[in-house]
Parts: sequence; C-alpha cells; structure tokens
Amino acid sequence: MSARTIWLLLAGLAAGGPALAQLHQQLPDPLLGRNWAAGCTGCHASDWLSGRDALYATLLDFKSGRRPATVMQQLSRGYDDEQLRAIADHFSGRPAP
Repeated sequence: MSARTIWLLLAGLAAGGPALAQLHQQLPDPLLGRNWAAGCTGCHASDWLSGRDALYATLLDFKSGRRPATVMQQLSRGYDDEQLRAIADHFSGRPAP
C-alpha cells in the first residue's frame, strides 16, 4: 500500500469520525430501556407494567407533577424524556424509536 493511499485513508477516517460518533449517539441502544426499567421492578411487578401504551404519558405526568404521587414524582425527575420513552417502550414491548 502506498503512502498516498494510507494518507487518504487516514484523512477519510479523521474527517468521518465525528460524523460516525454523532450517528452512534442518535441511534437508541435497545438495552438501555431495559436497564433503566430494571429499577421499576423493585416496586412494580413487570407484568403489571407490560403492554401499557399510556405508560409514557403517565411517567411524564409524574415528572411534571400533574399526577400526584409520593415517590414516582421524585424518581421520574431523574430521567429525561427520551429515557422515560425508552422505559415505557421496554414495558410495552415496542422497540425504542
């Protein structure tokens, strides 16, 4: 392999690296929702949460204070909206968008 070819490959990798890193950050990891949801099963049976399409809206209501609760308001504030979506998607059986 010539020095010019190696130089072009390295330049291409250097130029494309940030774009690949950004793409990786945008793609959801399907295991993240499962990992975040693991904390929920300490208090809630996973069967009770499974298939609940309204779970995301409920979590947002807890986070905003629209739905009164003792513990859930505090816990839901520890997640951003994308994390809450991933948790709800995990329990409803849908892949994260």
